[in-house]
Amino acid sequence: MASRDGGLLRIMVSNRAEKSFSLRVLDKFTEQWKEKYPTLPIVDRHTFDIPHLSYEEQEAGRISVNSHNESQKIAFSLANVLTDELLSCKHLVIATPMFNWGPPSSLKAWIDRVINCRTYYGHPNHLNGLPITCIIASGGAYSMEPQLKHDHLRPMIIEWFEQMGAKTEDIQFINSDPTGPIEFGKVQIDDPDSGYTRAISTIPKVVDRLKEN
Repeated sequence: MASRDGGLLRIMVSNRAEKSFSLRVLDKFTEQWKEKYPTLPIVDRHTFDIPHLSYEEQEAGRISVNSHNESQKIAFSLANVLTDELLSCKHLVIATPMFNWGPPSSLKAWIDRVINCRTYYGHPNHLNGLPITCIIASGGAYSMEPQLKHDHLRPMIIEWFEQMGAKTEDIQFINSDPTGPIEFGKVQIDDPDSGYTRAISTIPKVVDRLKEN
């Protein structure tokens, strides 16, 4: 297990700013997290600033850092920074919308850079015991039946992090869905049965999960 001397790493995927339901829920999550851990730092990473992998970057990510030549060091430099952020955090929270039943491409760009020689190849198991919280917003109710069969995002997230050594029980979801009825004025955002209100109500049980590292 990695030695984690950081705090909360927030991975923010939506580019909708104040209109984003996932980011609104993230703000509420962060408020409660700071109440529990006021002295720990918070690191923000916006995935829409992360370019997709080039061939050279992909190849460098599969080679041991100790074996990198100068060009490979340059190609791996962004992945190295992102991986440092991931391996040093005490709690990872991802706030993302669902796009077309799966992940936005910018979230995939982040994950493609942090699954690399330091986290996966050679199976170092560094994410074992890391609390991972995923806030997912979607217009439809894809976290529940009968739409659950169309959800390819949550299973993909579980697969990504299990492959890097995380335990299934440490991957928790806060489901902000459906947001469509709120967007179209059919339901008020503060309605007790709205997807947003139900998401906020689940925060306390997932925010307080730090473990000894």
